[in-house]
Amino acid sequence: MDLNSETIAEKLATFYSSLKYDAIDNTVISKARFSLIDFLATLCVGYKKGDLTPVINGYVLGIGGTPESTILCVQKKVPAIHAAFSMGVMSHAVELDDGHRFGTAHPAVSVIPAVLAIAERNSKSFQDILLAIIVGYDIMLRIARAINPSHLRRGFHSTGTCGSIGAAGACASLMKLNSTDMTYAISLGGLQSAGLQEMLHEHPAVKPIQPGKSASAGVLAADLVKLGAKSPRSIFEGKHGWLKAMTDNFSLDDIISDLGFRWEIMFTYTKLYPTCRHCHPVLDLGLEARKAPGFSIDNIKVINIYTYDIAISEVGNIFYPKNFDEAMFSMPYAFARVLRDGKVTLQSYRTEQIHDENIKKIIAKIRIHPDERMNSLYPRERGARIRIDYENGGSFNKHTTMPRGEPEKPLTTEELYAKIENLLGTYYPEPFITQLWDLCVNKKTDRVSYADIVELFGKYSL
Repeated sequence: MDLNSETIAEKLATFYSSLKYDAIDNTVISKARFSLIDFLATLCVGYKKGDLTPVINGYVLGIGGTPESTILCVQKKVPAIHAAFSMGVMSHAVELDDGHRFGTAHPAVSVIPAVLAIAERNSKSFQDILLAIIVGYDIMLRIARAINPSHLRRGFHSTGTCGSIGAAGACASLMKLNSTDMTYAISLGGLQSAGLQEMLHEHPAVKPIQPGKSASAGVLAADLVKLGAKSPRSIFEGKHGWLKAMTDNFSLDDIISDLGFRWEIMFTYTKLYPTCRHCHPVLDLGLEARKAPGFSIDNIKVINIYTYDIAISEVGNIFYPKNFDEAMFSMPYAFARVLRDGKVTLQSYRTEQIHDENIKKIIAKIRIHPDERMNSLYPRERGARIRIDYENGGSFNKHTTMPRGEPEKPLTTEELYAKIENLLGTYYPEPFITQLWDLCVNKKTDRVSYADIVELFGKYSL
């Protein structure tokens, strides 16, 4: 290619390296604050419940190193690269972090751990943190949007593969790298891309390793560039570049058009149930079925679920999960649970709940079918339809185009607070919840520092 022309990475770096906090609309800033509080709450629960949490934190603390950045909840300082890794793993452990349906990716768990680790080490302001989150989300999700669903169908995990690029861009923003160096950082993030969907098919509890690696890769990329490292400017479109390796087709417009006007953070969703997002439209419908006239668990004859192929591939194959991590990726289990209990919470995944014979009886009545129309509309829509036939001849039949929490069906501020409160209430006292919300959401951004958040975690760590 002609290296005298501006490459994709250079176009991105030119824009984001010059971006100032004051230039961003307040609605985007508010969304970043909501994303941060949602991330921190999910991290807290991942610390308590994550299968890999003791393994990863034990490993990182055992390595030791320069005490630069705090692993929140653990409240120990380690090198920034390791703090980012640990927090990325913990925050993805319970499948309650945010996501982006067009990019089939989870941005918070890849971007925010890297941002917080660098911010503490380099004494950055709260406004710098919010700007870096917005930048990291935008870079990661523009690329993820541009290559999916082809990338996913090849078997890649976008959270890992695109996350390292977004995290690198976020760290470059936080460290105030110039355009040339941000180009190198984005490129070096791309060289570290990794993540495969195979983890869903056996031992899915290992999945959080991938966003953890993305976060740490972002720190490494920016730090090495700051020390003088360089990386191919043609990382995306080069002869052996990232796009050729990662996808069968892509949209250049999705990557570079409308910079400063289309903020990808505004297209992210917020989860209400601790399970893979592909389960959520079905769970919303299950709650509606419970409220419909004539609903009765004991009267169900058969349950037919219709959805898109990717949902079936990722969460439609495990009918009788044996443990927590399998249950988190089982649509039949989650749907049976919501029909019986009227909710799906972390408590729904306790061992005795997973092996509940009454739940297994409901699962035995479930049939999952692909729907060609939903396939054609994915990922613009992430839909499902259920038909419950009853022994007495009645039925419930309902379709949804997407679950609650999507940009088209956003949560209210009150609903988000309720999620945070429900998540943390089991493990943390009310003052922790209200003070964390106040810091992340309510207080003026120039009156908040990340040190305040670290101190709050230290005060209430259990």
